[in-house]
Amino acid sequence: MTLRGLLWRFAAAYVVLLIVVGVALNLAGASSSTGGNMAALLGTVAWVCMDFAKKNGRYFTPEEKKRAVLGMLVIDMAIQAVVTVAVGVFAGVTGLSLGPALLVLLFVGVLHALVIWFFVGFAGKQHAAAEARRNKTG
Repeated sequence: MTLRGLLWRFAAAYVVLLIVVGVALNLAGASSSTGGNMAALLGTVAWVCMDFAKKNGRYFTPEEKKRAVLGMLVIDMAIQAVVTVAVGVFAGVTGLSLGPALLVLLFVGVLHALVIWFFVGFAGKQHAAAEARRNKTG
């Protein structure tokens, strides 16, 4: 699997999970989906990284890891920006204030960057542990 393939898979899976989580939380009557959004992000990051390792028989090189984290963050922030505008439109906000919206996106971006970076590393450790177990038993 290429890095481009990983990022396409990330984008598709993340959008699908966000929709599923949003619908499920709406049906449950939840007013906030922050936890659900974070769960979708964590699950998607871990899944695509582990799938990359499985399909390639190795984990990321340091350069690939940087590009994967940055790529996932760019995709995530694009989705967050679209959701922010869509929520404003559906809520009937006529003049979305750019300054506060950008500050919220910046805050979310910093948090999500940390989460993505951590879980890309965590998935690498999980892959290394699985490989060590496989080599020990096989």
